[in-house]
Amino acid sequence: MKHAIGRLSPRRRGVNVVTTQVVRFGGAAVIAAIALIFFYLVWVVAPLFWPADVEPLAHHDRSGAAPVLVDIDDNSEIGLALSETGVVRFFDLETGAAITSEAISNTPILDAQRVFPGGNRYVVRTAAGLFFFDAAYAVSFPAGQRTVTPRVDWPFEREPLALTGTGSFDVHRTDSTVTIATLSAAEQLTLMSFTDAEPGYPLEFGRTYIHQLETAFDRVLFGARGQWLYLIADDGVIEVWDIRVPSAPQTAFRGRLVPEGHAMLALEPLVGRLSLLVADDEQRVTQWFMVRDEFGYRMVAARDFELDAAPLMLLAEARRKGFAVLDQDLTLELAHTTAHRITARAQLDTDGTPSVDVAALSPRADRLLLATGDTMWVYAIDNPHPDVSAAALWTKVWYEGYTEPVLSWQSSAADNAFEPKFSLTPLAFGTLKAAFYAMLFAMPVAIMGAIYTAYFMAPAMRRWVKPGIEVMAALPTVILGFLAGLWLAPLLEANLVGAMFTLATLPAAFMLFAWLWRFAPATIRRACDGWYGAIAVPVLAISIWLGFAAGPVLERLLFDGDAKAWMLAELELEFDQRNSLVVGIAMGLAVIPTIFSIAEEAIYGVPRHLINGSLALGATWWQTLVRVVLLTASPGIFSAVMIGMGRAVGETMIVLMATGNTAVMDLNIFQGMRTFSANIAVELPESEVGSTHYRVLFLAALVLFAITFVFNTVAELVRQRLRTRYGSL
Repeated sequence: MKHAIGRLSPRRRGVNVVTTQVVRFGGAAVIAAIALIFFYLVWVVAPLFWPADVEPLAHHDRSGAAPVLVDIDDNSEIGLALSETGVVRFFDLETGAAITSEAISNTPILDAQRVFPGGNRYVVRTAAGLFFFDAAYAVSFPAGQRTVTPRVDWPFEREPLALTGTGSFDVHRTDSTVTIATLSAAEQLTLMSFTDAEPGYPLEFGRTYIHQLETAFDRVLFGARGQWLYLIADDGVIEVWDIRVPSAPQTAFRGRLVPEGHAMLALEPLVGRLSLLVADDEQRVTQWFMVRDEFGYRMVAARDFELDAAPLMLLAEARRKGFAVLDQDLTLELAHTTAHRITARAQLDTDGTPSVDVAALSPRADRLLLATGDTMWVYAIDNPHPDVSAAALWTKVWYEGYTEPVLSWQSSAADNAFEPKFSLTPLAFGTLKAAFYAMLFAMPVAIMGAIYTAYFMAPAMRRWVKPGIEVMAALPTVILGFLAGLWLAPLLEANLVGAMFTLATLPAAFMLFAWLWRFAPATIRRACDGWYGAIAVPVLAISIWLGFAAGPVLERLLFDGDAKAWMLAELELEFDQRNSLVVGIAMGLAVIPTIFSIAEEAIYGVPRHLINGSLALGATWWQTLVRVVLLTASPGIFSAVMIGMGRAVGETMIVLMATGNTAVMDLNIFQGMRTFSANIAVELPESEVGSTHYRVLFLAALVLFAITFVFNTVAELVRQRLRTRYGSL
């Protein structure tokens, strides 16, 4: 070989050197591009798993009387403090500089809280009753300079609304309804409902309902959507009322939030009020929520968080299912319920102040404001992705309101109190399920077709068939998805029994035709040698027609005229029009040309002398095929299958258009699925750049990248092993 190269002309040697360098550069460029994609995906995904950070931002002297309520505006720029003397003070969060203040009450403030659902509306209780105020932050640009001007607005009226009870109270509002619940020392619950609560008008013409309690309770809270009312005692006893009919509430549950003999140290509802966070004297925070099963409603403890010290205060985030715990050592712990993860622990430096009067998290959970003695403390929180953990991504999670832990993907909803569900397991399952059914359809057709075309087909026919199938690879998959979703899926639904019956009639018809062909005259059989594929086309068409024609008759005889209802009743199999069967056929048609082309080339490339030698030794054509041709071509056939598998795993448009695109985990061939690629295509354009949803979608892309990498690596290792074993044939 070296002598042959040496005899090449200088020009040819130069061309060979250039070609070699170009090939090397191209290969290196491909590897570099793949590595760059991988590292970019890792770079986008990595922040999901970074720990949170808490840093002191500022502290400044508090002016005025002690606050009973503090809060932060939506942009984390301005602080609000309501003093016990009835003065609302707005101040710069970082410098403490006063911006404006306004007296809203002439009598001392007994209690104040944010109105549920959240926002910048607050309810204040004095000895005279309740009144409401809004904190408004007007943004203007005088001389091009952004300026925020806070002020106090009055949504209803400034005159206090008289209450019948002096104990715990809570307020629930909707667009046009305000409901107030109060407890009294006489073990009574009072519900006041104002159904025409229009902003700018006084609260009037309300209805009052007084209910006698069997036991004394210390706190009352409205639950989700105002349907539930939580009545809670300091010893942990809880009653949950269904108050959809305020005049006749029903007790839905009665139980305990802490074990008997233990104390409840703090209680805070999560955003949406579906869950209650309960801190007890065992240095533990437990999440409780209502679920419904066949026995009715019950409250369950979904998960626990172990703390380092006894908790002092719980603060729930306004937009996520996260919360902060401040313990008696003034250690702040940030946690998230869905991820069941503590993201940060930080010791707060408050100059030795032993306690905290009031505290607030900003709406974006990026600032913490503490009032201790005469000082306001501000801390910056960097905690962008607390709702992601390895367990939440891959294992079952007990979501709010669910009767048990589940695997679910549901990334968004219209309600701000929604609990995002980022389980990747259903997407991985759907990806493998779609690829499995596609390969189940494509592999036999493609490989058997490749064997017949390369080994048995007449050369003249092969010159037409092989290019025709290869041209199919250029057919846009969106066309296949369109046909599958709008034509094939309704066709299979209307002729389900016929389609299933055809799967049995096709092999039987071909076997019958082959048996009958044996009795044809020898001259005809010799003339048709190599053209059996063309002769079998009418048999294929007649078999499909007979199968579909017999379908309605069989459905009436075997399934009382409704096969789908029979499957649901007898086999508990649900039927969706766009299902795995449709995907298997449509995606199989997209994969067949790839597998066929590579496998046919591998079989056709088997040296002719091996075939002739086998035949000369007395082997039949079929023995030669099985023991020589297929073994020699096995590396190429295996590569074809694995490349087809990779194509099926990464397919997007067919899966997107031919399935219901629902993230269900069911092997049922009549159910759909959601795959990684389809999910990314649907949701990535709608996700906020840099958000948790955005990065989880990139994580899905990284997992898909890893799956295809593993498949290709295994394929190459097996191919090399097969080549080593059978290459000497």
